[in-house]
Amino acid sequence: MRSSMEPEPRFERAPLSPSELFAAKADPTPDAALLAAGVPSAKAQSWGVVISIVVIVMMIIVGAFYAWGKRIAQNDALTNAAASSTQ
Repeated sequence: MRSSMEPEPRFERAPLSPSELFAAKADPTPDAALLAAGVPSAKAQSWGVVISIVVIVMMIIVGAFYAWGKRIAQNDALTNAAASSTQ
């Protein structure tokens, strides 16, 4: 049981897999266990950047088509209203 003076833990980390544990023991740096558990490799980070850029560009393209379709619908409505009032 915790006393009222001890802070509650903020984050719980998943247990290390055997390969991560072995890599952490093989590396003499003290932060190797933390790096093995939470930081993706440089290759994984580069793919994350590429995927993020693709998603952002796709959202911009979809938004542009939405705005373009809305403008076409407005112009069609104005054209139909003008055509019906002249007849």
